[in-house]
Amino acid sequence: MSDTISKIIALIISLMLFFIFPIENMLTRQDDIAKVVVLNETCEFVDSVRNLGYITPIMYKQYCQALSMTGNVYKVSMEHKHTTIDPVYLDPVDKTSFQHDYNKNYDITYTKDILSTLLPDSLSHSGDNYYFLSKGDIFSVQVINTNKTAATKVQQMLLMSDLPVNRIVVTYGGMVRDEDY
Repeated sequence: MSDTISKIIALIISLMLFFIFPIENMLTRQDDIAKVVVLNETCEFVDSVRNLGYITPIMYKQYCQALSMTGNVYKVSMEHKHTTIDPVYLDPVDKTSFQHDYNKNYDITYTKDILSTLLPDSLSHSGDNYYFLSKGDIFSVQVINTNKTAATKVQQMLLMSDLPVNRIVVTYGGMVRDEDY
């Protein structure tokens, strides 16, 4: 009886060593490759926006299409910070009351507003829906996967516990260098 149990245990261990762990390792590497692809596409998109000073609907759609080629579903969050510098006066009407100080203010636009400019709901708009940025603005993109990858599913099966969904998280951004319009 104990000989049969030891053979079953040996069979289970050999199955895990020869099949399940190599598959889990391969799927984990696939997640790593997907993360590199997402990072490269995000860098290319953000650098293009920073160099041009605007976003077109075609640029955004091509970016989302490139992300979907990894086989995962992503949440893309964009942020545009427009900086304004306002001088400080004791009396705003009197220009001689300048205090030799400045206030730095940020006007932040998020994904929802950027997409409403790029992809309006009404069909009356033409295809020239550009979202413009100014030189010196800060533009950043964060990409997070929203689905469980195959590696996550296999690891959950092996560990018999629930793992976090977000395995691919990429953030990239920087200052807009030029306006090309």
